[in-house]
Amino acid sequence: MDAQGRSVTWAIRLGLEMHEAALRCAQMKLERIRPGGFSLEPRYRFNRETKEKELISPEEKAALLRQGGEGLKGTLEPDVVIHSGDPLQIQVVFDFKFRCVNFDEAPKWREYPEGHHYAGFSQGRIYREAFGEHVELIGPRTGVFR
Repeated sequence: MDAQGRSVTWAIRLGLEMHEAALRCAQMKLERIRPGGFSLEPRYRFNRETKEKELISPEEKAALLRQGGEGLKGTLEPDVVIHSGDPLQIQVVFDFKFRCVNFDEAPKWREYPEGHHYAGFSQGRIYREAFGEHVELIGPRTGVFR
């Protein structure tokens, strides 16, 4: 069961564990080769009309979650952001995708469902609008998918 009392399948649990392991690995490697020039799971508010981004601090995120999370709707949380030292000066974004089946197929960006802030669009499209063209999927075994 998750925090909302929903059933969690083994496939979902495995995907979450792979995601956590990938983040730990990325942190270890990036701390050595790019100290201060990356962020893991930063959260951004994005205005599609103005194309402006605002970084949400971990403290603000925690406060919004304690209030039910309504203030986080429509925000974006990529897995790894490579930046100049300023998380708003983004150079490249990486998002981990772990397939539970058909491991030989390239992972795909998820489509936002009806009722979502970005309904009708893929996660990749919204990420490119927000962060620029250097947005990449990373999957197991193969690495970056273009």
